[in-house]
Amino acid sequence: MIKSQGDKMNIDYYELSNIYDIPLKRYEPEGDVTGFVVAVHGFGGDKESTAIEALAECMTARGYAVIAFDFPAHGASRADEYFCTANCRLDLENVFEYARRLYPEAQNKAVFATSFGGYITLLSLDSLPDDVRIVLRAPAVDMRATFEHLLPCTTDEYKKAGTVEMGFERKMNVPYSFYEELCENDISQRPFDRDMLIIHGSKDDIVLPEYIRRFCDANPKAKLEIIKGADHRFKGEGEIEKVITAASEYIL
Repeated sequence: MIKSQGDKMNIDYYELSNIYDIPLKRYEPEGDVTGFVVAVHGFGGDKESTAIEALAECMTARGYAVIAFDFPAHGASRADEYFCTANCRLDLENVFEYARRLYPEAQNKAVFATSFGGYITLLSLDSLPDDVRIVLRAPAVDMRATFEHLLPCTTDEYKKAGTVEMGFERKMNVPYSFYEELCENDISQRPFDRDMLIIHGSKDDIVLPEYIRRFCDANPKAKLEIIKGADHRFKGEGEIEKVITAASEYIL
């Protein structure tokens, strides 16, 4: 475990041992923990997300802990061969259960998930208690179409090759079986009957507006917050701040 002191919050790095080790980053307030948020990164991202850090700065000031983690083949994970949708779901469920045990007195619980992490969260909703607040930033509600958009080749070429290299700072070899999982788990119009907040940029060219519209039509309990002018990464001036304001108000 590596511990450091942030501005009015404590930061720990450690690993949750399972079939493979899950790298975690925990932000805690200086005082009592009244609630917690499990933060889930996107495809090709990691637990060092600037959005997660901004959320942690906001929420620790309000007595919440924030726990982020790396999916297999992402960030500091050494479990590349375990990368698949099913294992990502298990990781989220295991980290949430770990947080629940770590903070047994926490009255308020939430999940804040981005893009692919939003897709994984939706697939895992049955395992998350009804009182958990769900915030999805640019969720990949049509993950198959989003993935096809990101592919550097055709799906036929992908199938023939059996794997494709993808990613940003860290490259990963994504097996064709991952794409097959996406085809089998289409949630683009699945009704979840669950309250949630969806934050989406009006100029997102990765998770297209029509994907979000179809999903929200099937899920009238979803509250949609549109940030005008924002793209998929919300890197424009003041955009992450708008995301965090909307997310924290919903969680609180």
